[in-house]
Formats: sequence, structure tokens, C-alpha cells
Amino acid sequence: QETRERILRSNGGLNAFERGKRIREIFPELADEIIRLANQDLEGMLVLPGTGPEPFFVGNPPKWTDNPCGDFEYTYSLNRMFHTKRLSEAYSLTGDEKYAEKAISELSNWIDTVKCPPLMKADGTYDLEAFDCCSPWRALEVGIRGYRSWPIMIENLIDSPLFTEELYNKLLESCRKHCEVLYRISPRLWPKADHNHYIMENLGLLSFVLLFPELDENGAMLMHAEKELSRCIQNQCTERGGQIEGCPSYHNGSVYWFSLRNTISRKYRLNVPDEYTESLKKMFAHSVHATRPFGGNFPWGDSHTADKETMSLAAVACYMATGDREYLQMAAYFYPQSTINADLRDNLWRFSDIKKLKDDYAFALSSPLCPDLPNMEWDKELKQVYMRTGWDKNAIGIMTACRTPIQNNHAHMDPGGFDFVAYGEPLVSDPGIYTYKNDENRYHFKSTGWHNCAMINSHDAWEYKGSWRYGEQKWGDIITASSDSDSMTVISEHMNYEPVRLKRILSLIDKRFLAVVDIASGMDSKDTLDASFHLNSDRIIIRKENSVITEKSQKPNVALFSAGSSRLEILNARISTGNDIWHDSLIARFHKSPDSNGKAMHAALLIPLETGEAISSPVCFSAQYDENSVSLSFCFSGIEYSIHYNGEKATLRKKEIN
Repeated sequence: QETRERILRSNGGLNAFERGKRIREIFPELADEIIRLANQDLEGMLVLPGTGPEPFFVGNPPKWTDNPCGDFEYTYSLNRMFHTKRLSEAYSLTGDEKYAEKAISELSNWIDTVKCPPLMKADGTYDLEAFDCCSPWRALEVGIRGYRSWPIMIENLIDSPLFTEELYNKLLESCRKHCEVLYRISPRLWPKADHNHYIMENLGLLSFVLLFPELDENGAMLMHAEKELSRCIQNQCTERGGQIEGCPSYHNGSVYWFSLRNTISRKYRLNVPDEYTESLKKMFAHSVHATRPFGGNFPWGDSHTADKETMSLAAVACYMATGDREYLQMAAYFYPQSTINADLRDNLWRFSDIKKLKDDYAFALSSPLCPDLPNMEWDKELKQVYMRTGWDKNAIGIMTACRTPIQNNHAHMDPGGFDFVAYGEPLVSDPGIYTYKNDENRYHFKSTGWHNCAMINSHDAWEYKGSWRYGEQKWGDIITASSDSDSMTVISEHMNYEPVRLKRILSLIDKRFLAVVDIASGMDSKDTLDASFHLNSDRIIIRKENSVITEKSQKPNVALFSAGSSRLEILNARISTGNDIWHDSLIARFHKSPDSNGKAMHAALLIPLETGEAISSPVCFSAQYDENSVSLSFCFSGIEYSIHYNGEKATLRKKEIN
């Protein structure tokens, strides 16, 4: 009864059925979608990592520890119990006991069959490996159940006649074990508070002890969770607002996780430090920069491009945390209503004022807000640069980074790589994530050769040892990033092919053309400098040995020109937009041999073409370089362009030609 009363107080005096009725009245379409998905859940049909895009039978009750797909993420996702949360929401919406019966039976079955490993080894030390391996009791899953599924399930199910005192006592004991793992094990796994897992693990602890304060009689666990969440944002948010792992998906996820501290704390009338919320707002600005001009993430590292952990999620999160509808307005500028709906749908029971959400959301959809931010963003700590020609959706956008050594193994092997989009279409693309499963696909999507990188002898920039293991990485960094009215230029260098030094110049010229210049020094006579360009197309036209144009029907295309003599190789590849989703693509790789001084340069010019646009006359592209400078020249649409790079600056000259 005390727990029931606590739940009522924290939800403004409304029980689960009253909240569900209000949600169904105000958001009928979202409620219907939850019920539709819950009906699949009733049948044990789920979409999980490794199952492909169609629902897969997980058992009735689920076989919690089986892994029929051979993908660790299957085990992790199933045991996060999102589907049982959804069943509890369907019960809140409808009052139909079949949803409660299924959710409660699965919760009870999980507690009975999936036992927590001992925290301590026989020698009296903590068994960290038992909570950092593929298990339903991995500390991350413990935390996710704590903040994302179990508390909402309990709030929605506690008034069901099937929610007995026996179940309650059994549940409370399991929650006690969850808290012990999060309080004792997690800080030893993440002593530096420098990983997104630790955010979620402390959120789980915070949620559990606020719902069940009897688990934390002296308040030490609550104090710990609050202190560590503050330490997480201090240690994981860069000066420019980026999350230290450097992956846009995980950055947006971190904005969501950090924001939940504000949302949960407000529910229980706790204060959050002002500096914490200010850091959260700063992180949202980075989320906007990490968004492609037409929406979706720049897919750097383990990042999806669209429909999962995008700026839409970050916007919903910051709106939940602050109540400021401008976040929803910016989401509406970049994303269709269906994307924002999905992010709202998963969080409807977190909103205390559903009517305000409805009004603010309607205003946002009718008044999308274009960001008022600079066109170039350089996060020096992340060694990343985002640049674009403007904030319109057809703008040209480029993301590049040269962060080595990496922060953690969510990073891919792509020093100096880039992602290039224009006119609403990815043209020369980062390949994305596809899978976490330790197989050949995971290697390819992380490999240097499938990214828009320069290589030596077509080798990876460092050793790939497995899905979550790399060999040693050497120094790399963004040397400079500059912008003026004619061009935006980024220069990076790295030593991952030591003794060879690789330097890359990326320059967006005249708000239209992308020049990519790679310079290698310290090469052996038998070495080759290899520059790869991952084309978002499975059809190309090769006009000459140094000229490639993609051939996509009724979509923008890109023309790629290589200066001077080089050998062209075309490779089959794939580009992924989400887990278990990919489409065919092609890689154009140019090979250059060194001169007698052990140096080689490859220069490429990328020209985006709008739908239906063709290149009517030859593009005569040439390049020269010496010890301190690089010069490029080309002709396009009756104009001759000359670009000179001297150190950090780019100088552009244009003249009309007959």
C-alpha cells in the first residue's frame, strides 16, 4: 500500500488507468500503435538484433538465456524487457487483464529462472567479469531494467488483481539485488565514469531507490547515484558539448539518458544542479551539428543514420527535462512526424502533463524551427569537424574526424575519413554500423577500406582483433579547421602507418565542390597510397580511368575525378542504415606509387549533381604539390577554379572562360 501511495503521489494523484485514459484521449494514434505492438508481444513475436526486420518467436515464456541468432545483442535486448513494459502500457490504456497477465507472468518467470550471480568470488574480491559478459545480469542490462522498463511496469501493473503480495515481495528482493549490482559492481567497472553504460547504470539505481526507498535505508545509494550522474556529465561532455565516445547515435542516446535524471528527479521532487542542465543543453547543440542537413545522423562509428537515437530523441529528451518546446520545433524541422512519434511513444508515461505535451507538439509541427548555429563546428577534444553550406535541407554537409588513439571500441578504423551528403542524399558515405555480432560483416563495416579513408598498401589503419578489440593505435588529430566566404578547409594528420605520415586536406569550395587531397611521406618504394571513396550507389559510369559518376535514377548523384595518373579499382561493398539493414554500394579506390623521395599525393574532386543534372563538358582536373603547398585547378560550367593551399589557409580564384 505504501508503494501504491508513493506511485500515486509521484504521478499527480492519477492511477495507471486514469493516465492511460488521458493518453488514449489525447494521443489516440500512439495508443493504437502501442496496443498493436503489444498484441505481437502477447504472441512472443519480437524484433531483436540478429532476427532481421520481421518479428521472431522468442518463446512463451521467453527463453531468456537462449541465443538462437548467435548475436550477444539478442540476449541483451530480450532481457531489457521493453516488450513487457509495452504490455503494461497496453494494460494502462485498455484495462484488459490479458496484457497484465502476460506481463506479470513473464516478470515472475524471469525472477524465478534468471538468478543473479554472486557478487563476490571465493577469494573475497568482487566478480566483475560475471557482470561484464553476455548475460541477463550484465550491469548494463541491470541498469536499463532499472530506469527504462521495470519501474514503469510496476506503476502500470500494481493495481491489477494479478499483482499479488507474493509477487511484490519476490519483485522487491530482485530489485534489491539489482541495486547491489549497480551500487557495488558498476563503479568498479567504470571508475573514470567515462562510458555511456555508466550513465544508464546510475539511472537504474536512481529509479529503483526512489520507487523503493526501503532498499536504501540510509540514503547512501541515492547520494551515490546523484553524485555519479554529475560525475558522468562532467567526464563525458566535452567543452563543445560532444559526448566523449564521438558517435552521434551514442551522443544522442547520452542526451536522452542524462535528461532522464531531470525527468525522474522532478517526479520525486529532487533538485538537479544548474550546471548539469546547462551541460545537457550544450550537448543538444552538438546533436544538431551531428545531424545531416536532411535529417538522420552522420553515421560516425557505431551510429545509425535514421530512426534510432537521432536528434529527434535528443529533442524529446531535452523537452522532457526542461519543458521548452523549441526542442520539439527543431526536431520537427529535420524529422517527419512518424520519427518524433516513435520517440514520444516510448516515453508517454514519463510526461506529467499530457495536455501540455499535445499543445506544444502541435505548435512544433506547425512551426518548425531552423537552427541558428554556425556552419562549421570543430570539437577539438573529439577531433571532429562538422561543416555545411547552410541549414537548409538541400545543403551540402560533411563530417570528418581523425581521433586516434580512440576513446573506446564503438569507434571504427577511419582516421581522416569523411561522410559527404548533398541535395537530400548521402553521396559518398560512411558505411554505418549494421551489426555488433563478431563476424565478417562487423569487420567490414569497421574496416578502414570500407570508409572514405587514405591507406597504405590497402591495409587497415590498425589491427582488428574482434568486434570489441583493436590493436594499438598511433597519434592522429585535426590540425586545423578554417572557414571564409569561399571555402571551408579541414587538415588532418596521423601516424597509424608509421613511418609513413598521412596528411589529408578536405576543402568545401565555393559551396559546391569537395576537394580531397592525401599526401603520404616516408613511404618505401614498394608502398602504395590508396584513397577509397565509398559511393552510395550500386551503379556507376567510368568515363575515363580517373573519372567515375554514380548512376542513381531520380536521385542526386556525384561525379568523382582523380588528378594525374593513378590506378582505379572498383570494389563491392554495403552501406547500413540500422541494425541488420544494408544495401549494395561500390567503392572507388585509387592507387598511387611514391616518387624517389618516398612521397605520394592523390587529389580528388567530388561534384554533387542534383537530380537530372549532367556534366555537359569535360572537367579538366589537375593538382600540383611541393614541400609546403598544394595547388588544384579545374573547369566547370564555364568557370575556371584555382585553389592554393599554403599551410593552414586555402585561397580560391575564379574566372570565366569562353
